Amino acid sequence: MPKRAHLAVTLAKQASQVALGDKLRDSYGAGKGKGKSVEVQLRDQTARLDVLTPKGLSAALRDWIWTLFEQNMRTLYETSSEGYNPAEKRNELFHPDSRFLILYTPALADKPIGYCIFRFDTEETASDDDDELYDVAYELQVDPAGQRQGVGRVLMEALERIAKAWKMDKTMLTVFKANREAILFYEKTGYTEDEVDPGNFGLDDDVDYWIMSKTIS
Repeated sequence: MPKRAHLAVTLAKQASQVALGDKLRDSYGAGKGKGKSVEVQLRDQTARLDVLTPKGLSAALRDWIWTLFEQNMRTLYETSSEGYNPAEKRNELFHPDSRFLILYTPALADKPIGYCIFRFDTEETASDDDDELYDVAYELQVDPAGQRQGVGRVLMEALERIAKAWKMDKTMLTVFKANREAILFYEKTGYTEDEVDPGNFGLDDDVDYWIMSKTIS
């Protein structure tokens, strides 16, 4: 394993709820909130953003995360080339290395309105022998009641702030080609096709997804 890969593993282990919350608050320069919670601006209102590990999730929050995922994504997965395995997907989402950004809005009586699930990882580059460090967004899901209100943008900005605070090289994600609305959103927020996307190796017609990334400056 390359030397920098060990750093990514270390970072993941250090990324406790409090550590992530502290760094995220520092990145906003406001210092508002405490512990796992950070105050963020969601258009004209102040919202609460919680940073959690799997152990920090209540049973109710786990159920909400899973229900929203199935509501938004099940059909896309069922019609994909790899199909849909609920048990496998659930294990992926709630993996011990997963971290959760949960956004709450006063407009919905402080109920959760959206989330981003991510992990720290490494990637072999196509251009050199060194690995890049990144955080990868496994899921970005917004409740229908909160769509087109800036929720996704706030969550992705928080993800990028965390990446920068933990000295990642970039943020990455995978998106179904059929999910045109999501692709347009990511493009508007600065994401482009990553160098390891299968399309760069003549395999574009063999897969139904794109790998996108954004360099963290």
